[in-house]
Amino acid sequence: MSKEDFINFVKANPNLVDYVKKNDASWQSLYEIYALYGEDETVWNKYLNNKEKSINELVSLIKGVNLESVRKVVDGLQKTISLIQEIGGKETITPYEKSPVYEDLDD
Repeated sequence: MSKEDFINFVKANPNLVDYVKKNDASWQSLYEIYALYGEDETVWNKYLNNKEKSINELVSLIKGVNLESVRKVVDGLQKTISLIQEIGGKETITPYEKSPVYEDLDD
């Protein structure tokens, strides 16, 4: 198992880069695992099946969402926005008009 083989293995499995970026593993430790076990799937399952695990977690999270409560929150937000728009719409700004008393001061 050469360094070039390891580099090709990493290129084929980009999830390993994420582990190093997150400081969950170092390149040295991953290389040592590769040198000892090669590309044996049982050793690399922890690192390579992470994407599948994330997708399963996302699906279970979506299944657990109560759509009725989401609808109530959206309705509440719509009512709040309508109320703010009403309050903002009632306030009218009158343009500035010169008072006849001060006309002599504008020279």
